[in-house]
Amino acid sequence: MKLFPRKAGLFLLAMAVFSAAPLLAAEETTSLQEVTVSAPKESGSPLPDVEGARIYAGKKTTVAYLQNVPQIQANNYRQGFAQMPGLLVAEQYAPSHANLNYRGVGDPHETEYLLVMKDGIPIVSDWFGYSTLYYSPPLESIERIEFIRGGSSLLYGPQPGPVLNYVTSLPPEDRILTGSTQHIMGSNGLYATFHSFGGTRNSFGYSGHFNHRQANGPRENSDYSVFSGNLKGLYRTSNGSRIVLNADIYRSESGEAGRLTQAQYTANRNLTRTSNDRIWIERYVPSISLEKDLSEETLLTVKSWGGYQDRFSRRQTGSATNLDRQEFNFFGTDARLRHTWEGWGNTHTATGGFVVYTSDSPRSRERGVSPQTTSGIAQFDLDRNTNYGALFFENAFKFGRLGVVPAFRVDIVNVSVEELFNTTVNRSLINTSDFSAVPLGALGATFDLNAENQVYGNVSQGYRPVEYDDLANPTSSTQAPPSDLKESRTWTYEAGVRGVPTPWFQYDTSIFLIDYDNFIENRTLGSGNVERSNSGRAIYKGWEAAAEADVIGFYDALAGTEHGQKVGRLGVFGNVSILDAEFVSGSNDGREPAYAPTYLLRFGANYRLGSRLKASLSSQFVDEHFWQDNNAAGTVGTDKVDSYKVWDAALEAKVYKETVSVIAGVNNIFNEDYYARVRTDGIDPASERTVYAGVKFEI
Repeated sequence: MKLFPRKAGLFLLAMAVFSAAPLLAAEETTSLQEVTVSAPKESGSPLPDVEGARIYAGKKTTVAYLQNVPQIQANNYRQGFAQMPGLLVAEQYAPSHANLNYRGVGDPHETEYLLVMKDGIPIVSDWFGYSTLYYSPPLESIERIEFIRGGSSLLYGPQPGPVLNYVTSLPPEDRILTGSTQHIMGSNGLYATFHSFGGTRNSFGYSGHFNHRQANGPRENSDYSVFSGNLKGLYRTSNGSRIVLNADIYRSESGEAGRLTQAQYTANRNLTRTSNDRIWIERYVPSISLEKDLSEETLLTVKSWGGYQDRFSRRQTGSATNLDRQEFNFFGTDARLRHTWEGWGNTHTATGGFVVYTSDSPRSRERGVSPQTTSGIAQFDLDRNTNYGALFFENAFKFGRLGVVPAFRVDIVNVSVEELFNTTVNRSLINTSDFSAVPLGALGATFDLNAENQVYGNVSQGYRPVEYDDLANPTSSTQAPPSDLKESRTWTYEAGVRGVPTPWFQYDTSIFLIDYDNFIENRTLGSGNVERSNSGRAIYKGWEAAAEADVIGFYDALAGTEHGQKVGRLGVFGNVSILDAEFVSGSNDGREPAYAPTYLLRFGANYRLGSRLKASLSSQFVDEHFWQDNNAAGTVGTDKVDSYKVWDAALEAKVYKETVSVIAGVNNIFNEDYYARVRTDGIDPASERTVYAGVKFEI
């Protein structure tokens, strides 16, 4: 694959900029005051009201603690998100994609309607112009996954859906050196390794991991190979500040066997239609973060990141081959203050800050003359750029048992596209941009019924920005630059109750309504020409509920025994999302939005005996749903994704002291024949039953 000299330059430039941060940390201040939380460390529990420089009070939140379950293999998102109600996984085999949506809002294709982050830093391709997800960290490296709903746009940035934040562990502090190596083999030629190390000496901590996995796939040309690595350094200054340096590297290559019509799927779900199509992903991202107490009441956090991503694909078209490349060079900084203050006999918390972000994203295409070539004759070349800034403020007022959380944010975004040349169209070259100033507001509230149960509510705004493809489609001679395009807007209303009434039971239930206006769709201009414009409005309303009970803890509470200390914890969980979604205006008036199943049900059980034994059983039941907003079958031959039910099981057990563990699992236990993802060119078959097993050695 082609190498790009600018990668090294960008990497060094970003690190040079980051190196100035320790100067700030070196100033004399008071000691860093850690924010402690009391939330239960079990999956399904909410985030604390305040953590670091972020306020979660008045928002619906869920945390999945992956260290409490057997290690999840090959990034099986069904297992990782098993206790997150309403989060739909539209599965495909290629590891370089994750396809998610929430409460039916937006096509899950490459997770464009959610903001996905790692340690509070966006990991999408281009935060605004091309918000696709081609990279996900290996789940073996993740400590927990945070899922933040209402107000998430005000907390982190755009997208009408919530925020999904992968949180990694800091270097271990209790030893100078620790390490592990893991080797897994499984169905379809799966071989996966994960190696990690870390430790702390004096004020310096370090950690890292290397992950490789490969498989042949169930179909010809559905193979893949992934390499990823991470290095992290932690320095605690003499005045108690904390600086974390981080670097991520990721490379993947995947075959694309081609999507199928309904007739082809029925005849042979393992049919290969494209034997030479492939996609390559490269991603290099260094970052630095700083936490510093300016006083006992005030905390400063700063995160800066820069990076490069390359997406290159080869797809046959007739006797020729399209070679498409999209590059992403980006840099951003997020700075926040948290201040605790006294007033009216209570303690309140304020947060505020700013974000700046810029990206340069050239896109090009070459035409190859053979199915296996990686170079050809230039067809088009585009310059694409984004510049973004945001200011935000939020305050958590506390009046006894009542909490009130107003928030405000203003985003300023400029997205531009310029066609440098284009031999594939018979129109003028496009040079256009879109400038938006988007004010956003939110109001959250909580009321503590008692120490264990809380009523909460939230009203918040969100938006979907104008993207590169909305401004210019280099493959179309009929799409004109937009004349009056604006961002889509959402209002989200939610009210619920949550709590941990006993040590062995927790729950969260809420009703919600999402008003999504100004859908970005095609407007007919006549003579076969179209432009992107705002039209259509949809209403999504429903009910969500989640609960978990420790069966052994329940028995101990009834019988007055302490069996849980000897035999462990058996958590039985379930969650449900009931959704009613409909377009109420626009070209799809009266139709049902795509990927909005009436019900999404998950339940299962997790068993844990300290660190010695972990076992899990989880399920996902999804109702049938349309795959296009116009509810049409198109050339695929079906208008819906049929209902499906999938079960997964996993086991991790130490077999020799604390050193040797075995890991095993079965995905799709009952061999459900289904698909969860459909595009205009066909169906992506979901994986049939697969098994895996392996061993892990720890120091």
